[in-house]
Amino acid sequence: MNKIYTYLAVFISILMVFTSCKSRSSNDEDFDEEEIVYPITIIGDTITADLADQSELYPVGETFLEDFIEKIAEYEGKHLTIASKVPGEWGVSCVERLPEGRELWLLRSQDREWAYLVITSGFGTQRILDLIPVAVNLAIQDNDILETENWQTYRQSDGSFYVYKNYEWIKNLDTNATQHAIGEYQRNAFYVDRYVINDLCRFECTEINDSVPEYSAVVFFYNSSLKPDEWDDTVEMLQAFCEDKGVYYEEVQQGFADVAIHDFTLNEVIRVDVTPFAQEFSAGMVMFKKGETPKAVRFGSYERMQIDIKRYFNLLNI
Repeated sequence: MNKIYTYLAVFISILMVFTSCKSRSSNDEDFDEEEIVYPITIIGDTITADLADQSELYPVGETFLEDFIEKIAEYEGKHLTIASKVPGEWGVSCVERLPEGRELWLLRSQDREWAYLVITSGFGTQRILDLIPVAVNLAIQDNDILETENWQTYRQSDGSFYVYKNYEWIKNLDTNATQHAIGEYQRNAFYVDRYVINDLCRFECTEINDSVPEYSAVVFFYNSSLKPDEWDDTVEMLQAFCEDKGVYYEEVQQGFADVAIHDFTLNEVIRVDVTPFAQEFSAGMVMFKKGETPKAVRFGSYERMQIDIKRYFNLLNI
């Protein structure tokens, strides 16, 4: 009988230890989730979706993730052209403090194909106030058709966000295809949405490309300290060519982030940001056309740059 009591006492002791360990492990998991420390920083001026990005993503709570995915399509501005399923796995890249305790979170999908900015109520509540997509990098191959969608965001000095949204549809063609065939088998769409964070801590879409009239324009640019020797003569001839073809033009040496495009009667048509292109070349031109992806060209001879203008604006046969 004493042996039975002894065995029973040992069994109860083991059970109590096991239960205690299990409870402690569960509590530790809860504690770890509550004690996640997100990196606090200023979110960078350029946000892209880099598929090779290996930086750490910090986990989010289950309730937050459900709310995020539910709200993910509720935003002002141009939506995705590619039909794509929203990923289910996301993480926080970093957090920026906003006034009145609010926070701006940069979320990325685990596959690094998507990035969103999310405004939360802060103070540890993690309640979502608003969100916008700021970067995607998607590609879908279907037999001989390739669809790509690439969005990138550039933050301006006034705190606004310009989201450049580029979509392309290409069908594989024979190398001897005519210019007409290329037009039929290649489609592009380009939009720029501008967002500001308003007084209610919501993203307000203040400028949508659809409201802009049709236009064609060239911005000639150079860094004020790196003006090419042949700049004046070359650009003067190119500007005369543009005017003859009905293409607006501007020339800038600074203020690349906010360039006003004017028509020939000096009415403002649109404002554009050439900073991403001026970072690539110290001098050159950027060609713009509504609904098309801008194209930057390095400064060179008059003949070569004129050909680039003709190609971009389909003026080869004019």
